[in-house]
Amino acid sequence: MRPYVNSIFSNLKTPRANGEAWNVELGQHTLLVGSNTSHKSSVIQSVELAIAGSADDIFGRSAVSDAALLLTLAPGDELGITANLNDSKGNTTSSFNLRREDGKLKRPTMDVPGAECLVHRSVKAALSGSSTTARKAFLGWSSGNTGLDDVLEYIPDDLQSKYTDIVKFKGRGKSAVEGLLEVTNYAGQRQREASKEAKGAEIIMENLGDKVDARPTDAEMDKMRFAVAEAKNVLDKSIRNPTNRKTQAELDQEIQAEVNKINHYESQKLGLQKEIESLKATMPHLGDNVSLAAQIIDVAVSHNLDACPVCSSQVGLDHLKNCQSFYLKQESDWKVQVKSTLDLVNKKTGEIEFFDRQIADSNFTLEKLKQMPVQVSNSDAIPLADAQSRFEAAMAALTKLDQIRDEWDRLASARDKMMSMKQDVETYKRLKVSCEIAVGKLLETRAIEFSARVQKYLPDDWTFNIQLMDGNKEVFRMGIMRNGRLHSALSGAEWTSVVTSIAMAVAEGLDDRLPAVLIPDDRAWDGKTLSSVMRGFSQFDGQVIMASTIRPTGRPPKGWTIIDMDETSASWDSVDVVETPKVEEGTVKKTSINHASGGFRVTTRSALILEEAGFDATVIQSMSRETVASIIKDGLAPENISVNEDGSYQIIRSAKVLPMPPAPKV
Repeated sequence: MRPYVNSIFSNLKTPRANGEAWNVELGQHTLLVGSNTSHKSSVIQSVELAIAGSADDIFGRSAVSDAALLLTLAPGDELGITANLNDSKGNTTSSFNLRREDGKLKRPTMDVPGAECLVHRSVKAALSGSSTTARKAFLGWSSGNTGLDDVLEYIPDDLQSKYTDIVKFKGRGKSAVEGLLEVTNYAGQRQREASKEAKGAEIIMENLGDKVDARPTDAEMDKMRFAVAEAKNVLDKSIRNPTNRKTQAELDQEIQAEVNKINHYESQKLGLQKEIESLKATMPHLGDNVSLAAQIIDVAVSHNLDACPVCSSQVGLDHLKNCQSFYLKQESDWKVQVKSTLDLVNKKTGEIEFFDRQIADSNFTLEKLKQMPVQVSNSDAIPLADAQSRFEAAMAALTKLDQIRDEWDRLASARDKMMSMKQDVETYKRLKVSCEIAVGKLLETRAIEFSARVQKYLPDDWTFNIQLMDGNKEVFRMGIMRNGRLHSALSGAEWTSVVTSIAMAVAEGLDDRLPAVLIPDDRAWDGKTLSSVMRGFSQFDGQVIMASTIRPTGRPPKGWTIIDMDETSASWDSVDVVETPKVEEGTVKKTSINHASGGFRVTTRSALILEEAGFDATVIQSMSRETVASIIKDGLAPENISVNEDGSYQIIRSAKVLPMPPAPKV
């Protein structure tokens, strides 16, 4: 049997004096009936906090876990809630405690099953979103037994390998349907990114295409390099020829020319460096830690380690191998994408090294010129200025050809990237469309089955249906069939009933060791509708807690506990003390006492008050609730009373014991 809350102890919005707790006994299917001030919401919010550690309808907000907001629901500086859960093993408890000490709000202490047990929350959130959100949620709810092979039936053969590779990483640890939704989102994202990259490459081609001269052939490049080498040899010979000496003015002119040449080389080098930076800026980002992560995991795998080398978690060798494959694939894919760009970067790096050598040679020549003796040349050798001019002309021509080749290489790289990105755009577009078709087909095949699961929790005269297509347009509409047509514009009571029935169908997939507590919204029920809805909800094996200002028409449905909250909340004011189960926190001193009615050990303010008055903890444990209340109310001292075995007490005066009448039953 699935666990359910059979009683709740809480001081949330308590009407009791001194902020003491109230308690309510609940059934598996419970209807809280009462006026708007009868504390129905107190019971519901206490159950939510004891189950999930958060509550709905707090200042108009849902799933509130903010400690400061929650403490406003308590009468003082402490909020304590304990729920007893009935399950196949007997009774277990869950608890939520929050307190402020010395003006500081403490972190809540809780032992709760978890928010997934309040299934209606996630269902309401999904159905209140967009049509796309609702379709995705519905697919997840209705496709619990869907596997990878079921999804691949709708993926084209040529895309199945790519789908499998992506879902292996994007869908790790998720169901086949969740993996399908992840791949759908990823394919759309990659389609957009590839389209932007293709557009960028296209712009580069447009900017360069009209300005580039004819591409030099390899033979033309070799010829010009040979001419530069010859001119350099002639220049060197002219410099070394002892008969070919210059006047001081000529040497000064040549020295200045050499300086200009060095400046030219530096300028060319700077231009190449900027081009390299621009090329690197176009390369996709690999990730700062991918290479390092691959190296670290490679060490772990090579030594057959089971623990993560970074955080030491015992993830297992297979997981580490999967991570190793993932990072190596990222590196490999990145190298393939940037190959042409890297080749161009390496080429320009080589040209920078060439200019570095030219600068070094020119500096060497400059030093030789500065040391050359002044003498008029009588040689027939070519004048040094002419040799210098020939060399500079040859270098300028070679530089021009190199620049033209570089521009053509950039064009080729941009063209290759554009073609590659356009192909990626088409591939990911097809994959995204295929995934969307798969989502639609899976929805279509499972809609009937899921609708039947929802239908069994609705009144017999209601017919639930879901519309997924409107012509060629994908939609998500749900509601009740009337006269052969789907009506989605439901009344508040109808909408709440449908949403709750969907939550019941979803809860069928929840681990049956966990409670499934559904709390429909409090709507303006009429007695007849309320009665028929309650009969439908009786089929749910989890817990349902409903609230209403009216009772159901006719005989109460079988299996339902109906609580008159006006009477129940009024009775809370008639009892001075109800001890509330609490969880010990930190080092704060608390005393545990036994309730005489039920034997449940609790920690309360009453116990602390009695301890401060001088009562021994052992004596406090033997007191009944009525005795505790009476002692505190009358301000009795320990030396003036005697506690009986049944938890009642007697007053001791002048060595005489005066019996007290039995406490009234609550």
